[in-house]
Amino acid sequence: MEKITATVYETVQPYQLVTDITHQAWKARDQEVWANNIQDLITPDAVILDAGCGLGRLLPRFWPAKKIVLVEPDRRRFLHASLVAQCLLNDNQELLEKLKDDGFWLTQEYNNLLAYTSPLNSEKVHLVNDVMQSPDIAQYGPFDLIVCSHIFEHISLDVIQESIAAFYNFLKPNGSLVIFACKSPVLYHIHAQKEFDHQHVLITRSEFAEICKNGLGAGLGVRYIPFELLETILDNPFNHRLQPIFLEEFKSKSALYQLPTTPLFTIKKWEAYHSQFYTHKTMEVGTYIEYQQIQARLYRPIKPIESVEEILELEQQVNQNETLKKLHLQEVYVLLRMEENTSE
Repeated sequence: MEKITATVYETVQPYQLVTDITHQAWKARDQEVWANNIQDLITPDAVILDAGCGLGRLLPRFWPAKKIVLVEPDRRRFLHASLVAQCLLNDNQELLEKLKDDGFWLTQEYNNLLAYTSPLNSEKVHLVNDVMQSPDIAQYGPFDLIVCSHIFEHISLDVIQESIAAFYNFLKPNGSLVIFACKSPVLYHIHAQKEFDHQHVLITRSEFAEICKNGLGAGLGVRYIPFELLETILDNPFNHRLQPIFLEEFKSKSALYQLPTTPLFTIKKWEAYHSQFYTHKTMEVGTYIEYQQIQARLYRPIKPIESVEEILELEQQVNQNETLKKLHLQEVYVLLRMEENTSE
């Protein structure tokens, strides 16, 4: 009897190449923004505050500084950041690599590590399990640099207001404040079940505020803010023009800090990066289709993205045009300095 053999074909997802390219570009732009704008602020004598440090992902980048203070209110994330700090202090590269893998977070080994981890305070690194607007943080400063990375889009306006007031009080007179946030041409809110979840659901402002109140267990609320509105908030977080936009989230003045009547901060430079990630119900993977809109507005041929270099070049072109910079790319880096001529 003739032997029958079977041929097995490996299924290739048609959009996987695009996804791989855009993910590589995401990492490249992240490193580029950091190297071009922030790296020079991390000097050997700098005192730095990572406000809302999360899992401590930025700690290796801050490591050249003299003193680093990490503040995180969520206990589990705070302990994870403590583990990262211990790895850096003890040069434990093996565990540090494990902590970067979100699959490791699901293991019993990881749970045991967190259970036996104590908050770390060394001469170089201080971890504080508190909210970033807490007056208690002042004892660790004043700070040369405060970085608040992708926190503002997940918290209500009243917390943003108090945080900006706190940063003004924590900084040295010539210090720098760096904000990373999400923006869009219009104000809108989405709900995701977890970080890096692209199955977004559009929600109302009130629903977003409710998610913020209920903490991480309620999932992740994300508010995309127009750049002009973000600029207003950073200039004067208690500006009365914000009240009709944010309603009950708005506070007319700080409950914790004395502030001058003049603007708190001015924007020295800013940069947009990372296009919005879209998926379709028939697609297993996503793509960054906003690049087609960018190509059209730059009067370039509308064509599929074929390389990381093409993405980087397009984003650089966007950042050379103030209008396009506000219209496109969902994430924003903002460098602020305190106003020099402030008066009480």
